[in-house]
Amino acid sequence: MRRFISLFLLLVFYLFLAGLSAEAIVRMANAAPPAQASGWFWRAPDPLTGWSHAPNSSGRSFDPHYEYDAWVTINSRGIRGAESLGYAKAAGVYRVLLLGDSFVEALQVNDGETLGEQLRALLEKGLGQPVEVINAGVSGFGTDQQLLWLQEEGIKYAPDLVLLAVYPHNDFMNNAEILESANRGAISKPFFALVDGQLQLRYFPFDPDTVPPVTSPFAEVAVPDVPPGPLSGLAEWLRPRSAFYRFFDPRIRLASPRLATWLARAGLITPGQESHLVAQGEGYVPLTYQVYAQPLTPEWQAAVALTTELLAEIARTTAGMGATIGAVSIPSPETIYPERWQRILTHYPAMQSGVWDLHQPEALAASALDQAGIPTLLLADIFHQNASAGPLLYLEEDGHWTAAGHSLAAQATVHFLDTSGLIPALAGHTLTPAVKIPPRSLWEWIVLVLVLLLAGSLLWNLVKIGPVRWTRQVGAGLSTTAELFGYVARRRQFVLLPLLVILLAFAGLLILAQASVVGPFIYTLI
Repeated sequence: MRRFISLFLLLVFYLFLAGLSAEAIVRMANAAPPAQASGWFWRAPDPLTGWSHAPNSSGRSFDPHYEYDAWVTINSRGIRGAESLGYAKAAGVYRVLLLGDSFVEALQVNDGETLGEQLRALLEKGLGQPVEVINAGVSGFGTDQQLLWLQEEGIKYAPDLVLLAVYPHNDFMNNAEILESANRGAISKPFFALVDGQLQLRYFPFDPDTVPPVTSPFAEVAVPDVPPGPLSGLAEWLRPRSAFYRFFDPRIRLASPRLATWLARAGLITPGQESHLVAQGEGYVPLTYQVYAQPLTPEWQAAVALTTELLAEIARTTAGMGATIGAVSIPSPETIYPERWQRILTHYPAMQSGVWDLHQPEALAASALDQAGIPTLLLADIFHQNASAGPLLYLEEDGHWTAAGHSLAAQATVHFLDTSGLIPALAGHTLTPAVKIPPRSLWEWIVLVLVLLLAGSLLWNLVKIGPVRWTRQVGAGLSTTAELFGYVARRRQFVLLPLLVILLAFAGLLILAQASVVGPFIYTLI
């Protein structure tokens, strides 16, 4: 019994030591999101568009994986940008109205790194006059909401150019009531219907108390309410105090939804997307990826036809404002990074037997924009050319642009506005789009120097004592290590393995210290 208690206490000690080490590493690497919640920048319901930006909201924006940490400012008119961007346009100012969804809203980057702000800086340089870009992007907005906002609010800004950023991956779904109501689990905005070739608006002005329940055949299985688990108190205590807990939480949900569901039932994490995924069953294919299916179902074909007419109405509205119109088509991250598509297929096994065309949405959007008479820049080619040239253009988990992605899109857009003649005054200011490789940070230089010093010192030691003697020393060390592990295996003292690994790690550091000019630093660490 005493032996059992001793082993149990030793195991507890190892777990505590491992947890303490993990906590220290996560904190040193700044790999976990802050304990407080990310900022909230929206209000609902909104009678015009269903939801919109909350005026005068600002704060930090970050995701659970802590891929980004940005500062976001929304002015009093619900626009991401400075308060000085009012309706009135000063003399001599060229004004661009930028419509779009979350890619234009750009909560993943700081205020000065968005497509709109980088576009403004480049246009000012090319035009030699003041330029204002009105960033009207809002997360989740479809073409229908952009049309409604343009007719009610956008016209007040008297833009010279209306630039429409389309995201074919989900724009068709966002515009169709039968698809979007299933996607969101409720009717949460006004919808247009295409009746005898004419647009008819429903649920306007929007009032959530008057809309019917969702009857779409695409509606997903509702997740049953999960009562608080027995360990929910422990989770509440850990969440604000442990960086490792906040680091671990989103990753276990992604890596093993079933294990995460069990942890949610136990109360160790709050129920989330993993519970929704498990509830859908083995044959689940997310609605958002069905836009890639070959062939498209009639519902998706109707969504394409509706979107085509919405784009034509935006073009007519812009012409009535006396402004020029252009569009930018944004590729999805899985079309730029094939490994992301493979991860999606692995995450949703039922998709592996399907027939998919990742370029189908962009081709359909390009055709719809052409029918509407809107000159369009397809970003896919320029993003493909630069995908491996430098920093990532899309965040790995979030899926939106990084600052480098916004920069490349802004450069490509200015080049397009010049070569297409949409801004004649840009003629002769051709810009060649390219990813800007950022300089190495101080920590990257320190690590690089240390690695080079260690490699050089070990090479010098090899030359100094000779390759034969060096090989014998390495062999002797490996032989001793094998004997230690053999002893643990024969005696079945497996609880000693963590201690043995730690001792061997320190031994390796000592060996490096003896043969390296960075030895004093390693001795200090030990």
